[in-house]
Amino acid sequence: MFGMPYQGIATFLKTPLDAARPVGFLGLPYDCSVTFRPGCRLGPSGVRQASLMLTDGAHPRFETDPCALVSDLGDVAITHVGQEDALGQIEEAVSRALEAVPGRRLIFAGGDHLTTLGVLRAHAKRQGGPLALLHFDAHCDTWKDHFGDEIGHGTFLRNAIEEGVVDPSKTLSLGLRSPVDPETRDWLAGQGGYWCDSRALMALDGDGLRALVRERIGDAPIYVTFDIDVLDPAHAPGTGTPEIGGITTMKALELIESLREFELLGMDVVEVSPPYDHAGITSLAAANLLWTFVAMLRG
Repeated sequence: MFGMPYQGIATFLKTPLDAARPVGFLGLPYDCSVTFRPGCRLGPSGVRQASLMLTDGAHPRFETDPCALVSDLGDVAITHVGQEDALGQIEEAVSRALEAVPGRRLIFAGGDHLTTLGVLRAHAKRQGGPLALLHFDAHCDTWKDHFGDEIGHGTFLRNAIEEGVVDPSKTLSLGLRSPVDPETRDWLAGQGGYWCDSRALMALDGDGLRALVRERIGDAPIYVTFDIDVLDPAHAPGTGTPEIGGITTMKALELIESLREFELLGMDVVEVSPPYDHAGITSLAAANLLWTFVAMLRG
C-alpha cells in the first residue's frame, strides 16, 4: 500500500480502478473541436496527477472523505477522426457506467467542451427527458457553427438544446465575457434561459446563486458543466481559449458549495490544457472542484 500522495499509480484521488462505488470518475481525452490552442486531451491525466495531494483526509467543509466514494473508471476510448463518432463513443461509455451501479453519479475531466454533449445525451436518455443545466463558462457556447462545422466546443449548448437533451428554461450560463455577436450571446435568453457575465457572477454569493437556481430550476435534478476558462487566467492559465476578467478559485468553490441542497446528477470540468499550465495550478483547480463536488453529494 503506497502511503505518500506522490507514490503509486496516478488514479483520481488514488481510488481503485473500476470498483462498484457510488461515484465514478471518467476521463474524456478529446480536443479535436478546439478553435485556438489544443492540448486538453491531456486534461484527464493532469487532473489525476493534481488530485493526488487531496488524499490524506476528509474535506474541510463537508467532513466527508471523497476518496472512499469514488472509483476511477479510466478514460473513454475516443476516436480523433469524426466528431459524431467521438460523441457516440462518449454517450455509450457514459451509459454503461451509469447502468453498472444503481444510483451511481459520474464526474468527468475533459477534454474540450464538445465532450459534454455526449455526456448530456446519455444522462437525458437515463432521465427520460431534457436536463436542467448549470453552465459555468467564459463563452456562451451557442454559436450556430464553428468555421463551417455544425458541432464544436463553442456550439455544444445550442446543440444540446436543439436536440432536446437540455431544457433551456432550466439552463443557466454563468460567467460569460468573451467576444461574441449579440445574437449569439442572447440566443439562450431567447429560448427562455438565463445568462450573466463574469462581473455579475463575481458579485453573486452562495446564497444568491442558491436563490437563483431555486427560482429558475426548482427541484429538478441538475447537471453541472464547468469550463475551467470561467476562472481568470491568473487562476487557470492552462486552457485553450483564456479570457481575462474571470472569477477566482475561491469564488468558484463558494458557488459550487452552495448547490449542496439540490439533487445533482453529475459534473464535468473541461478545457484543462496541461501544456499551457503553470506549476499545475489549472489541473489543481479542476481536481479540487471535482473533489468538493463529490464531498457534498447527498445519498
